[in-house]
Amino acid sequence: MQKWGKNRNGSNRFRCKFCRVSKTRKRSDLSQKYQLGLFQNWLLGKHSKDEIADRYNVDRKTLTRWFTPFWNLEPTPKQTKIASKILIIDGKYVEQNSCVLLAVCNKKVAFWHFTQRENYSSWKTFFDAFKQIPFAVVCDGQKGMIKAIKQRFPGVIIQRCQFHVIQYCTIKLTKNPESDAAQKLRFLVLEISQIKTREQLKIWLTNYKYWHTTNKDFIKEKTFQVEELTPTGRPKWHYTHGRLHAAHSHLKNSLPYLFRYLQHLEIPNTTNFVEGGINSLMQEKLRFHRGLSLSKRRILIAHFLSSKQ
Repeated sequence: MQKWGKNRNGSNRFRCKFCRVSKTRKRSDLSQKYQLGLFQNWLLGKHSKDEIADRYNVDRKTLTRWFTPFWNLEPTPKQTKIASKILIIDGKYVEQNSCVLLAVCNKKVAFWHFTQRENYSSWKTFFDAFKQIPFAVVCDGQKGMIKAIKQRFPGVIIQRCQFHVIQYCTIKLTKNPESDAAQKLRFLVLEISQIKTREQLKIWLTNYKYWHTTNKDFIKEKTFQVEELTPTGRPKWHYTHGRLHAAHSHLKNSLPYLFRYLQHLEIPNTTNFVEGGINSLMQEKLRFHRGLSLSKRRILIAHFLSSKQ
């Protein structure tokens, strides 16, 4: 076979010296690779199908036909070494009963897992995929997550995301709390992000203990509903200052994991990199391709996370 000019579309033709028949050699593997590249560029890029079709001089329907097989191919995460490294984990809901759990290590996606919801069993399945134990885990402290971390990675350092703790407490306390105790607690909560040294932490803990000693009876006040009884015949009750009680309970339960970064300066005190560097970009891609079915959104997310590995 020898080269024998080109076709109108610019592809090379080849001619046999013996039978004198010319034809174009077709490489199905290269065609599939080329079409997959176009699919990924469209899926993760900012150009519509019409713009890509005009750029490569093909019809929109042709692009749709090329892309159809790739909706059945879901990228899987590659194994990443996390031994003695810092792991940042988070979960993002795609819709009500669909969630993706992901882990980031060294500013790269280490692993992801699709599940219906965030709970202990889903996080345990997620952590079981890791064959190594990290140095520290930074998380938002979702229910069941801490239990799964302690069971799978015993002795690992756990750092709660300060942003999530502050956000939850300020939502419960509102911007303008009515009681003096809630106003002072809101001030203490907002000071958390400003703590950079152990001396500042000692001062903050002293102020928190004084606040708790002064207001512990006020927080525990109960209101009884005499007209409504429990199955055992007792009157139902609720905390009189329920929002204040919820904010304080959340803060108190977070304290053991809230300032671990002061002992190890390399540990971040928030999950902001995942929220801003991964989740926000992923949400942008989902918004650009709005209207996709759940199965196709899962393929989009898998391709996006794979590109971040």
